[in-house]
Amino acid sequence: MKAITKTIFAMAAIMLWGISANVNAQCESHSKQCGNHSKQTSCCCASMMNAQKKEPVKMILDADFGSSTDDLFTLMMVHHYIDEGLVDLKGIIVDRMGEKNAGVVDIFNTYYGHPDIPIGVERNGVVNPRVFIPYDGICNLKGKDGKPMFKRTVTDFKNSLDDYKLYRKILSEADNNSISIVAIGFATSLSELLKSGADEYSSLTGVELVQQKVKGIYMQSGRFESNDSLCGYNMGAASAQSKIFYDLLPKNVDLNMSPSMVGDKMNYLPEDVLADLKDVEINPIKAVYENYKCDTGQRMWDSNCLVQAVYGDEAYNLSPRGWVTFVDKGNKSLMLFKEDKNGNARYQLKGDSYFNTEKLMDIRRHNRMRKSCCEK
Repeated sequence: MKAITKTIFAMAAIMLWGISANVNAQCESHSKQCGNHSKQTSCCCASMMNAQKKEPVKMILDADFGSSTDDLFTLMMVHHYIDEGLVDLKGIIVDRMGEKNAGVVDIFNTYYGHPDIPIGVERNGVVNPRVFIPYDGICNLKGKDGKPMFKRTVTDFKNSLDDYKLYRKILSEADNNSISIVAIGFATSLSELLKSGADEYSSLTGVELVQQKVKGIYMQSGRFESNDSLCGYNMGAASAQSKIFYDLLPKNVDLNMSPSMVGDKMNYLPEDVLADLKDVEINPIKAVYENYKCDTGQRMWDSNCLVQAVYGDEAYNLSPRGWVTFVDKGNKSLMLFKEDKNGNARYQLKGDSYFNTEKLMDIRRHNRMRKSCCEK
């Protein structure tokens, strides 16, 4: 019996050694690909091991690109997550009208090596919303040679799918309960999706598609403080559409919200952004910070939705479950939360200074990455 036990332990040890050696060998190989960027090695190995443990998150990113830069940092992080095997990005929805805003997304997709990600365009959204930083101008920037600074894959969006149509196409092709939506902009595109009827992509209504295909929605919205029930800028700027979204959202879909106050203390200063990009000449985020006044909109609200979608609930402290009621009052709209253990909604809670620094430094780490260690 003792001999059998020793044999079993020996076989288990050999198997564990083999797995460990394989991971170490892959890490060593990928480290060589990184050249002088050895500081990325531990991230590379951790990402590889995470990718081995679970399937990548099937995701749709929905954002109001064209104003605050936290959208851009979130998009940059998504591209690194794709390289690391953590995200399978099915499409990007640009819920702020204007083809240049879609052009910014195309620049990022092309720059970070994922030019074929489909982009849905908003054509019936918020009219003349506030623009904090007009960074869509990078579409027109020229390099020292007089040619466009950034390569493009899509230069004409006239034939691109409407936002809600791309939603319907992606969802119709997805497995049941498989798609996570990271919604960090207006609720315009989601409201159009929920109002939509049967079409060439699916015989289901928008509500039925979301009910059947969507696993969870991670949304930047609300405040949920004892003295503040305001809905936040994103929901207030499109208050009528926000009302439609919250009223029609199927109750089986998990709703995870990141209130404004969670990102308020994650302040990525312009000088730190440029310091983190000092060793690269051409970069779309660097171009934004070198050509526009970016002393507003740099607080990192949006990335918190992405991080929770990728790493799960353990990445944040969350409220008890409950239900959300949206009260449409324009820019003064309210979001009311009522606790109920059977509710579909939760929201992230504010963290302490350590938490805020940890999340901000993770964004900075991604911004310093020049080439993914896990690039195939």
